Amino acid sequence: MMRTVAFDSITVGDALEPVVRSVAQETFWKFSVASLDYNPVHNDREWVKTAQPFGIDQTVGHGMMTIAFMMSVVSNWAYPSTLMIRKSESKLIFPVLAGWTVTCTGIISEKHVICPGKNFVVIDLEAKNQDGQLLGVCKAEVVFPDRESGIPLKKVWRE
Repeated sequence: MMRTVAFDSITVGDALEPVVRSVAQETFWKFSVASLDYNPVHNDREWVKTAQPFGIDQTVGHGMMTIAFMMSVVSNWAYPSTLMIRKSESKLIFPVLAGWTVTCTGIISEKHVICPGKNFVVIDLEAKNQDGQLLGVCKAEVVFPDRESGIPLKKVWRE
């Protein structure tokens, strides 16, 4: 059953449902295939022991993997309600290591009333490891379609 999030029901400070991911070396390999990024920093344990590109002698997860984890918080909330992610900006702080559990959270930080079909919220996202170490932050803007007029979001978006 699809739930609908109404713009009027959103309050600054609302928390979105967290996303928790356990990460293993296999996760890095799979992400390499999906992203076509086969950099040895993600895949070659022997190379990393010698090179230590981040001052760490272990392979690390792709930065885009961390961003994808954070944006999953938004997409899990927005897409069932046909909301549209308009923009995101991310900053990676520390690389993800195999064996970690990454928890991503999101809080509604801003609510912008523009007009029907263009109202949007800003969501502040964080990714932390199992020890609470901050791994990345992100801001995402989510637009609410105009359900009253029946105008499809695609038409409103292009105006």
